[in-house]
Amino acid sequence: MTGKKIELLAPCGTWEALHAVIAGGADAVYFAEKRFAMRQHGDWLNFNREELGDVVRYAREHGVRSCIAVNNLLTRKELDEMAEYLLYLQSIQPDALIIQDLGLLRLARELDIRIDLHASTMMNVHHPEMAKFLGNYGIKRIITSRDITIHAAREIAEQGGIEVEYFVHGDMCVAQGSQCLHSGIASEFSANRGKCLKSCRWQWSLLDRDRARVLARVEEQYVLARKDMCLYHQIPELISLGIAALKIEGRARTGDYLQPIVEIYREAIDRYYDDPAAYSTDFEALNILRSKTIREVGTSHAFGNPGAGSSGLSGKNEPRFFSIAIEERPYARPVAGMADRIPARNGSNGRTPELAVRCRSQESAFSLLDAPCDWIYAGGEHFSGQQQQQWQTGKLRELINRCHDQGKKVGVQTPRITTWREFADIDALLAGLGDQQPDEYLVHNIGSLNFLSGRTEVPLHADFSFNIWNPGAASFLNDHGIEIFTPGLELTLPQLRDLGEHTGLQQMECMVHGSLPGMLIEYCVVGTHLTGTGRHDPCPGPCTRSNYALEDRLGQLHWLETDQYCRNHLFMVKDLCTIGFLDQLVATGASRLRIEGLLYDAEYLNSLVNIYHQALTDKSCDTNQLLAEIEAGAPRKVTAGAYGNATVDISGPCTELPTDVIIKYHGKGA
Repeated sequence: MTGKKIELLAPCGTWEALHAVIAGGADAVYFAEKRFAMRQHGDWLNFNREELGDVVRYAREHGVRSCIAVNNLLTRKELDEMAEYLLYLQSIQPDALIIQDLGLLRLARELDIRIDLHASTMMNVHHPEMAKFLGNYGIKRIITSRDITIHAAREIAEQGGIEVEYFVHGDMCVAQGSQCLHSGIASEFSANRGKCLKSCRWQWSLLDRDRARVLARVEEQYVLARKDMCLYHQIPELISLGIAALKIEGRARTGDYLQPIVEIYREAIDRYYDDPAAYSTDFEALNILRSKTIREVGTSHAFGNPGAGSSGLSGKNEPRFFSIAIEERPYARPVAGMADRIPARNGSNGRTPELAVRCRSQESAFSLLDAPCDWIYAGGEHFSGQQQQQWQTGKLRELINRCHDQGKKVGVQTPRITTWREFADIDALLAGLGDQQPDEYLVHNIGSLNFLSGRTEVPLHADFSFNIWNPGAASFLNDHGIEIFTPGLELTLPQLRDLGEHTGLQQMECMVHGSLPGMLIEYCVVGTHLTGTGRHDPCPGPCTRSNYALEDRLGQLHWLETDQYCRNHLFMVKDLCTIGFLDQLVATGASRLRIEGLLYDAEYLNSLVNIYHQALTDKSCDTNQLLAEIEAGAPRKVTAGAYGNATVDISGPCTELPTDVIIKYHGKGA
């Protein structure tokens, strides 16, 4: 046990909570302004801008550090306001700012803001490679991903050379940080912008979709409802690992709820430092913590990938359900008359956009050699249902060679989450491809960007997992060698157009068709609930014997796929289709349009490529006929996705997100 004493960080969303957690013994508090926060559940929550200075002063007078969260993703118009806001924050001098948006990080550096910057857990930092990158850019502390162990957090601190903050108590999400798009695609309420409707806490049935039967062991249970974190019993381990701060979650909680929790952790930390050898857990205090916590409690990912016991399956302790399942909107043009307001034009450089296709297998990729597409995306995650079709390096070399012979280009995907295993795989892939390199690598996080930029001269493409919402974030990536980016999948059509108009010469790719990811989940729902095995157990591999889905209470199937790293990918019910308003995607100025074919066989994927090529090149084609052809062979129904959502350029706190709100859809066909 060396260095500074570990910091206890507590939340406060109101003055009452601020007074309570400081009285309880917090070393630091974190809070936010009403408009720019990850908790916007009501207008009673968070502080007005003019109150922030008073909060900072009150904390300082009591010897408590203050951290202001500005950690939601920002639209361009919101980012335009940030220069004034950052300068105001510098004038009141909090001890740190917590941020997620890469555009905001870039702006803070441009303005030379002299406040410590902390990377929000929504940056999803899960490997030292990511921490090194952020540390070099000026980030002082990493609030780690909620999906890593305490030992992985220590590696980030030691090898990344940066302070690490770890969650110790409170509400946990089941999805990887910033990789839950379900709420944002299904409605304008984005989990990445502080208004998550928590569809993870719906009732679900695990279904074998090959046999169309519900698996009785997991019928109508809350399989995605993660228990609350409670690491009180593990205080000595956390301190010994050199973690800088322990974070209590709960900005929407009352002071009466938070104060005893802070007091209990304060007493345990102080008692351990006073005499480590004499320390033992106060089980009476632990029982008080259990009684104060509304949900059941567990240790989440702190000591390894959690099993079935990590979810509150019964749902009996859920304090509030923010939404219920309803039918996903049918396909329709997003907004009537949109084409009249957005004149069609060619993509960047005045040319028709290139057409790119992501393939799920070797068979699909090679079948596209004669298809009218410009790019083929291969590699990355493959799903257990296609166990015999995973990408072999030799086949990838062959694909690159044959594509180049036919004037096509190849993009090679990398995994969305990159731990030591994935980075080893990427390194082996680079070596295996040798001099037969692709035309670009698609990267999904700053760790992969940092890793690959130091190992290859091949251009890099920032894929949708970066959640690019504004030109500042796109410019940040361009500063670090990114030549083309795919925006976040929650943006509406007007937001895409606005983004395209303000990114200068940087190239942009837009998704036009395909299966959209709803959640990326670190633990295997299938293995956990069918065989009781986790990612690191000797698993019998039930995911390889059938295809699965989570069925909501309306009988809609969210396909559930398991990748080679035993992560689960939960897809939206319906697939994106833009055939009826493709001109509006072209009007964004995108240089490339993409079909996401991860769930499609070779025959259907080829038909889609031909249909979209016709729509792009034949202005007289009948899009209603093309839509009929798409639907005739589709394995899933289609929708306009987030493109049909209401556009919110300037976010504000909800009056309230009411209990059991039905997700409402906007535009024709709602």
